[in-house]
Amino acid sequence: MKSDREFSILLFQSIHQVMRAENIISKNGCNYQIIPVPSEYSSECGMCIEIDSLNTSSIISELQKYNIEPKVVKR
Repeated sequence: MKSDREFSILLFQSIHQVMRAENIISKNGCNYQIIPVPSEYSSECGMCIEIDSLNTSSIISELQKYNIEPKVVKR
């Protein structure tokens, strides 16, 4: 999923939230990748989701419908 495009990283409080978010994101047809949390970011959970920055707003809106509110970091 790497290219010249910008990406956002979604940081979660638990692996359970990562799994729920993955299910929601995949059902909406967006590209994503589950990756280890980069060392420069702190997270309760060791995994995060990387998405295309163009999709960040729509994905966050969809996740909020399920009471999932990740921290968003641009890369």
